[in-house]
Amino acid sequence: MNRLIPDRRTSLRKIAIALVLSAVCALPAAARTVEPDEDFPGGISADYTIYIGGVIVAEGMMKARLGGEKYSLQSELGSAGLPKKFWDARWTMTSEGRVDGERLHPSRFAFTSVENEETKKRLLTYDKTGLPQLVFDPPLSPEEREATQPFERKGTLDPVSSLLLPVVAQGNPCNRKLPVFDGKRRYDLYLTFDRNDSITTRDRGYSGEAVVCKVRMTPRAGMDKTKLAKTLKERDATWIWLAPVESGRFYIPVRVQMRTPVGSAVLDVVRLRPLGVNTAAASLEAN
Repeated sequence: MNRLIPDRRTSLRKIAIALVLSAVCALPAAARTVEPDEDFPGGISADYTIYIGGVIVAEGMMKARLGGEKYSLQSELGSAGLPKKFWDARWTMTSEGRVDGERLHPSRFAFTSVENEETKKRLLTYDKTGLPQLVFDPPLSPEEREATQPFERKGTLDPVSSLLLPVVAQGNPCNRKLPVFDGKRRYDLYLTFDRNDSITTRDRGYSGEAVVCKVRMTPRAGMDKTKLAKTLKERDATWIWLAPVESGRFYIPVRVQMRTPVGSAVLDVVRLRPLGVNTAAASLEAN
């Protein structure tokens, strides 16, 4: 286990964020109660764990509130287990926007990272054309700001929005391209249908039918030289299991599996529960 920490803590951080494809409440999330919200009558809350090489390295939660053509997403991910003794980290992300058919249009994305008591924040606000305006604390360097151009950022999803996949008329959640921009890095996620599967995740967080997609990442700007980008680009080795919510209108990940240089990485949902006023609408179809 020592080979994982602390010398590879940067790799663990990047792999964990990639597994969530980016995953708010203080951990453990299971202890919190959720108040109904009339603006978002439906939704789902999912607690996750991430294991790499059989060792737990992170845990977190995603909360999706859904109301008609609006959505609000919250996610938190934090280091866990033995790695936390060497590398105390938390990442909190929120996103909101509207749904148009099989596409999400984010209006606001906020990200806060706290790693070993160092805090960084970023805020993306989207105009009517889908172009995000960036605010960073601490500010980006000129080189970092110029790493992506406005035409590359326009019409993209933030990392949290890429976790919620709307479908139309019982459509396929796979076979789509997700253009993602996290404020620094611009990349495309390509999802292709692999198979239908029956799955039971860790701690029986989810047990039922799921659609399995293969995931391929193509760097576009701001990350081409990173080791993680090279690994994900060269290896067609990531799969995501998607389960339906909201009567099949949306799909969310219940498992993500990836081969990495430091071992097999698996994100599993360990607890799933409905949110909002109309809790029946948020129940999983297969669970």
